Amino acid sequence: MTPDMVLISGDITQRARRSQFLAARAFMENLKPILTFAIPGNHDIPLENLPLRFFAPYRGFHRYFQSRREAQFMFGDVSVTGLNSTSRWRHVQGELSLQRIRPPLERSSKESRIRVVSIHHPMDCAKHVDEKNLIKNRDEVAQLLAETKTDLILSGHIHDPYVELSTQRYPEVQRSMIISVAGTSLSSRTRAGAPNSFNWIEIAAGTHDTIQLTRMDLAADGEFKPVEKKPDRFLKKESGGWSRFD
Repeated sequence: MTPDMVLISGDITQRARRSQFLAARAFMENLKPILTFAIPGNHDIPLENLPLRFFAPYRGFHRYFQSRREAQFMFGDVSVTGLNSTSRWRHVQGELSLQRIRPPLERSSKESRIRVVSIHHPMDCAKHVDEKNLIKNRDEVAQLLAETKTDLILSGHIHDPYVELSTQRYPEVQRSMIISVAGTSLSSRTRAGAPNSFNWIEIAAGTHDTIQLTRMDLAADGEFKPVEKKPDRFLKKESGGWSRFD
C-alpha cells in the first residue's frame, strides 16, 4: 500500500550541517512520487555557529533541503497542517505564536472534515523525564487547537512513541483530540524499549470518521513491521471529539 503522504516531524539532521541536509534531501528524493513534507526540528537550527543561529537559523534548511517551513495540504476531506515550533532562542523547548498559527488553523477548520496538525515539540509524553521537552505554551496551544476543531496532533522530538487522548493531560479542554508522538525512524539515538519506528496512519472520513495509528518497529531482519499490540483506533463522537474503540 502506498501512502498519500510522508510527513516528517523534524530533526532532519543532527547539527544542521550542509552534508546532513543534502543526505536527508537525497533520501526524500528517493520517496518520489509520494508527496513528502518535513517541519524543522531544534536540531535543524545551528547550535554551535551562533551568528548563523541568531541571524539566519533556517538558511541551511531552506538552501539544501526544503523551501518551506510550514504548509497546508488537502486530501479530500482531510487537511494536514505543518507548523514550525522551533526558535533560534530555544535549544530544547519549543513555542508557538498563537497569533501566527490561528489563520491556517481556522482555514483548515472551515475547509476540511478531519484536521491533522504536525509540530516538532510534543504536547504530551509518556515519561516524567520528558516534561521539559513539551512545548512551552502548551495549555494555550491546546485550547486554540480545540477551538479550531483539530482532530490529530502529531509531533516528534523525544524519540519515544506515545499515543493518547488530549483529555488525559488537558482535562479543562472540552474537545478530545488525539495526540501522537513519533519515535525515530532512522537515528541511532533510540530510547529504551523503543527501537527505530514510524507511524502508519489511516484516516477515514465519512458516515463514521475513524483514525488508526499503527506503530511500525524495525525488526531484526531489517524490515519495519507492526508491533504486536493492537493499533490505536479512534472514532469521532457526535460531539466532535474522539474516543478509543476496538
